[in-house]
Amino acid sequence: MATVLFVVKASITPDQEAAFNRWYDTEHCPELLQFKGALSARRYKAIMGEDRYQYMAVYEFESEETFQRFLTSEHLATLKKKYDAAFGRVSERARSAYVQVFP
Repeated sequence: MATVLFVVKASITPDQEAAFNRWYDTEHCPELLQFKGALSARRYKAIMGEDRYQYMAVYEFESEETFQRFLTSEHLATLKKKYDAAFGRVSERARSAYVQVFP
């Protein structure tokens, strides 16, 4: 089975950046990893390029089937609600996913 990378890019207003990072690291990522089949969570901050998003989170799932189950889960719905409640007014997001093709 090929793994899937779920990528979420986000921008945040400067006045909320510290709170955003703290919340993401201590609450959001650990909660996402509670989903059975979520293997890892990593976060990155842009240091180069023309992307309008400052941050990127990369979540690894054990298979495409697991990822599809996650997309329709109450778990994801709850995570989105919490994000929107905490930062929906001061953040913009974009989501994408990739399935491993090599090796």
